[in-house]
Amino acid sequence: MESRTEKKYVLDRAHALLAQTLISAHCLPDPSFARATVHSIYFDTLDLQFLSEKIDSTYFKAKVRLRWYGNWDFLPDDGPAFLEAKIKEGGLQRKVRIPMTRSGRELAALPLGSPELSALPALLAERGIGLAASVRPVFVISYRRMRFIDPMSGTRIALDQSIHAPRHALSCPGANGSPMLPFAVIETKGGLSSLPRYLAPLVTMGLRPDSFSKYLHCYQTLMQQPM
Repeated sequence: MESRTEKKYVLDRAHALLAQTLISAHCLPDPSFARATVHSIYFDTLDLQFLSEKIDSTYFKAKVRLRWYGNWDFLPDDGPAFLEAKIKEGGLQRKVRIPMTRSGRELAALPLGSPELSALPALLAERGIGLAASVRPVFVISYRRMRFIDPMSGTRIALDQSIHAPRHALSCPGANGSPMLPFAVIETKGGLSSLPRYLAPLVTMGLRPDSFSKYLHCYQTLMQQPM
């Protein structure tokens, strides 16, 4: 059975253009989705149980989000949207993805307090994933993503930048959305178990492995907490 490794690396967003240049010189653009903006509504309980599980690195972790895509200027398109849940128990992980009947453009127009959005987690129960009744939309995370394929290994490489939370339903100091996070993220999925050699120059600029959570970092920014 073919092994598939997922790795994340973080660097200062000021070096995102150099990272893009290095990856582009050695990889091919993804033939289906070379670049787009990614938009996700993250769901959590009233006491932010899922966020606490991430912070405490508990044995059981859950992530629930509604995801759609848009153009490079962060405008949603009429493409598909998906409700996703990732449940991790120790070393075992289960992922469920449910296509939505509404397009990304339609879902993006709904307020976070919409009953339609609040009712979505109930769909996961039909797939065997039970969640607390208080699970509801917390905030939106948006970012630009460029996707590549390493021709030597077949590994998929994504470069995420301009990460921010434009809308939220929290009582917090950030009355509106968050500013851009000061990070860019490189994610590899495939046969590479270590950093590709052509990205080694970025290590001297601070590139490092990190189990980076956009949800956690955007929350900290909205709450004006140190990262």
